Amino acid sequence: MTTSGKKIRIPQPVLQVSVDAALLPKSPVKPAGAVAAPGSDGKARINIVAPIAPKAVALRQNLRQQSVKAAVARVDAAIEANTVSPTEAKALVLALAAKIVGPGAAAEKWYRSHHLAAFGGRTPAQMVRAGELPALVAHMKGDAAKPKG
Repeated sequence: MTTSGKKIRIPQPVLQVSVDAALLPKSPVKPAGAVAAPGSDGKARINIVAPIAPKAVALRQNLRQQSVKAAVARVDAAIEANTVSPTEAKALVLALAAKIVGPGAAAEKWYRSHHLAAFGGRTPAQMVRAGELPALVAHMKGDAAKPKG
């Protein structure tokens, strides 16, 4: 059995049927999913892949959302317990900064040189080094929630 090059997901039922080869479009390339049947009896074998049921799609999306919520809860718990390593703290602050000022170099520049008036003019880098990640993250999430304009 051959496929058209697309991956067939395991839960998708596949049915292989024989059809009259004259019903298939004429092309120099063998149709996707067609397998030459033994003998030249004018028949071709075609793979029919059933679509995924909407309930299954909704279940997968729900599981993905639960997984993301659990990961966010773990990160939030680590921030509250102040058990985040300095490297992870910097990565987290840079990810939040990317939402505020833009990704890449802009976030890095903001992290190192932006003085926060709410924290006595200290930079986010100084706050991370001082172990004040929970307050910084709460401040950044508040800034990200404010409408821009």
